Amino acid sequence: MKKFNNIIKSIVIATITAPSLVSCDLDLLPLNEVVLENFWKDQDDVDNVLRSCYVGMQEDYLTKIITWGEVRSDNTYIGQDVPDYIRQICMGNLKQTNAACNWSSIYNVINRCNTVLFYAPKVAEEDPNYTSSDLRVTQAEARGLRALSYFYLIRTYKDVPFSFQPSIDDTQEYTIPASKHEAILDSLIMDIEECKDWAPRKYSDDKKNSGRVTRCMLYSLLADMYLWRASDANLGAGQQAEYYRKCVEAADYVINYKINQFVEDEKGGLNALMDTYVYGQFGYPLIAEKSISGMSNTPAAYNRIFGTGNSYESLFELTYGTEDSDIKNTAVGNMYGSHTDAEKTSKYVQYLTANTELLPRIIENDKKTYDDNTLFTVTTDYRSLYNFMFKESGSYPILKYVVSSFSSQDEFGTASTTWSAAQREASTRVYKGMYMGWIIYRLTDVMLMRAEAEIELAGLQSKEVNWDEITPDRTFKEGASLSTPEELYQDAFNIICAVYLRSNPSAQTQQPQSCPTLTKYTSYDSFVTLCENERHREFLFEGKRYFDLVRRARREGNTAHFSEAIRSKFGSASKAIQIKMAMMDFMYMPYAETQLDVNPNLSQNPAYAEEDDVVKN
Repeated sequence: MKKFNNIIKSIVIATITAPSLVSCDLDLLPLNEVVLENFWKDQDDVDNVLRSCYVGMQEDYLTKIITWGEVRSDNTYIGQDVPDYIRQICMGNLKQTNAACNWSSIYNVINRCNTVLFYAPKVAEEDPNYTSSDLRVTQAEARGLRALSYFYLIRTYKDVPFSFQPSIDDTQEYTIPASKHEAILDSLIMDIEECKDWAPRKYSDDKKNSGRVTRCMLYSLLADMYLWRASDANLGAGQQAEYYRKCVEAADYVINYKINQFVEDEKGGLNALMDTYVYGQFGYPLIAEKSISGMSNTPAAYNRIFGTGNSYESLFELTYGTEDSDIKNTAVGNMYGSHTDAEKTSKYVQYLTANTELLPRIIENDKKTYDDNTLFTVTTDYRSLYNFMFKESGSYPILKYVVSSFSSQDEFGTASTTWSAAQREASTRVYKGMYMGWIIYRLTDVMLMRAEAEIELAGLQSKEVNWDEITPDRTFKEGASLSTPEELYQDAFNIICAVYLRSNPSAQTQQPQSCPTLTKYTSYDSFVTLCENERHREFLFEGKRYFDLVRRARREGNTAHFSEAIRSKFGSASKAIQIKMAMMDFMYMPYAETQLDVNPNLSQNPAYAEEDDVVKN
């Protein structure tokens, strides 16, 4: 009989060390006696290993995607007690020996998913209670987590080893060459297209509804993958347009589902949460940032989406329990900071801080008119307060995910005022312990995916905008044909404004000049900047910024914009870094030295093959 190898053993260990996520009544043999024939007997066995796929994403997996998506971006810089591997990344001295290059936690999850998909059909043949519909739900969940994991890998490394077969037997050869990222992405898209409607539409429990794979999660992932696939300078315009249209279609499923959920309002509580102005003007049901009751100016949307978690807008997030025995979110706790219940202060240690080379230029601009040259034009944007703590000097601690709620009305002023430095630094926040969730997809993300795809579709037709051919307004036109560049640009603008105005309630009526004006955007390039800036504001510190910059570089076929965005991160080393940043391969991580040692079929990323050191002077 074949015995579990180390990876399968780790699955079993995961199922018995995560009581908040996994049933603990599994009748297990000692690990050195666990055999395949004694394990895969009924649906419970399948469900427990499937749950271990989620568990596998909660620790080092999450640390890696924060490192790849945030540490390498222009959002962050070195904080306190920072490990050397993060320090080297922030200095631009990334080498194949860096711990961030180790992808084993992502491949562990992939192999668990492959294992579930291999054995689940066999169990269904043996267990009469494990129905065909149950099997399809299992397959949709495992395929979704597997595709998401591979998607992180190809965005980070480009070409990677790729297989849908599990590594089960200890004697099995599992060193394979890297596959081209385009071929991997095409396979993932086909795989999710097949199973996208097998997953449940929703669960009755809010935590499960956003913490497990649903149809909305799969359609969100599809939209993201199509957007990435289309953003390839080597594709013809027709093929790009087809992928962008597919992105819009997948995004529309999610957006329309959430609209219908709001209209039906099964629990009867959504209407009281919504930003009625944004919904009335644009048709998108987003949680209001300012309390509708007028009793508080604290950021209600932040408190629900990131503080409480598992909100109406959340499409997929990693969730954590609050018991001492539960797995802790050490990734966010280490990277951004955290508190225990006994530490009710504003002081905490974190590896990362907000990039002070970028953010002072944002905060010190108090103009009242929207300007694409700065990220936060006016400080009435709630996101300029709750993402990081502005101080007159020193570092800017990251607040997103660390803070569960903002409790002071004074800190957020009134609808007609901006906030002073003293108010920004005020300690009027409720800090979390290490049980904060991590959102992978939420509604505004999918909305802005659609906006980006529409802008690219318009740009493929015309780089210039003629507003004489359409009457600009902010009215949501459901079912519009969107056949001309102007119609596509306008719809994208509507989406961007909906997201922007949710976080700028004072701009809705009292300060309309602080909102973008459609007729000022007369070219494709201006719309690209508008959309990128809104994604930057909306998803600060959510692990998306670096990938957004890489996607644009792939679309443009050069690293000019990418290099301009991140060079401030490296200080005086930026000139040396600039030489390497001209290489497209520089945007991707090197393969870890340990992987090169065990897998002779891998060839190092050319940008790192010579292991040149770039030292900050």
